[in-house]
Amino acid sequence: MLVGTDGARRMLGVVTDGSLRNALPPRDGFRELPVTAATASNHDRPVPLVSSPSSRADRALRLCSVAVAAWLFGTVVPVVHYARETGGVAPVIAHVFAAVVVVVVLIRDVRAPRLLRDWLPLASVPFVYLEARWPIAGLGRPHADAAIHAWELAIFPSDPSRALAVRFHSAPLSEVLHAAYLSYYALIYLPPLVLHVRGRREEFAETNLALAVAFAMCFTSFLVFPVDGPRFMTGAAAAPDGPIRTLTLALLNGASTRGTAFPSLHVAASVVASACALRFVRPLGYGLLPITVALMIATVYGGFHYAVDVWAGVLVGAVSLCAVRLLWTQIKPSGP
Repeated sequence: MLVGTDGARRMLGVVTDGSLRNALPPRDGFRELPVTAATASNHDRPVPLVSSPSSRADRALRLCSVAVAAWLFGTVVPVVHYARETGGVAPVIAHVFAAVVVVVVLIRDVRAPRLLRDWLPLASVPFVYLEARWPIAGLGRPHADAAIHAWELAIFPSDPSRALAVRFHSAPLSEVLHAAYLSYYALIYLPPLVLHVRGRREEFAETNLALAVAFAMCFTSFLVFPVDGPRFMTGAAAAPDGPIRTLTLALLNGASTRGTAFPSLHVAASVVASACALRFVRPLGYGLLPITVALMIATVYGGFHYAVDVWAGVLVGAVSLCAVRLLWTQIKPSGP
């Protein structure tokens, strides 16, 4: 049946307005029903302000949040066991609260602000590190410092975590190296921050994913193969005193977690962040590279790690970077 021009315009105008039912006469024997929320078409429903995450970057960042949730839920039992042993409920409350926050963000992913979704995995790193002492102690695995120290003596002619500060006993050198050690959080947060500010979302997501893989490998090792490090076993190295060294030792005494020495998380994450900066923001990468090398030396010079921990951290960083390059090609955007 042919429709006149006026009729066609009327039909198109009505369809555009989403009220097609008013354009057609009611059929005999049928009563028109009012349009309600249950009967409205998809075109009549309000469109959410934040679109459903479907890009490669969104999916990669969601994987990072899933990894955080997996750690928090996977360590609930040892945290509960630790709380029973110590008679306190604060660890359980803090742990469960963090897990609920991550899950709520994942479930309400569409409505959660993009800034929260983007930064949740990296923002959770300090908390996960500090609370790692609970599941490590709760799981009760024997600490492997004796084995690591034996490897150290088998590989190196002397004990680097004891001998390096004595061999190069220089106050300026000590202060520079301890400053590099303190720059850890700046090293791992600065490359993602620069990429995020510049709107380079895919590079931001790939950097986050590489860091998440490194963190996952390190924290898993801490749980099943805890190593305290030389500072807990024999004290800090005999490095020259100075204000930066004093600040470093004070922070470590207040916030360091036993059992997190092997592999060195400082080294693994710094290697990943610097390598990603060299790929995506080359001038920044050139600036971070010497700081990363100094941090690697500082971990041994200050007696915070065995040299074996450092090389294991480098290996974890390299494996994480290679794994993410392969994983990134498998992450496909979903939706239109």
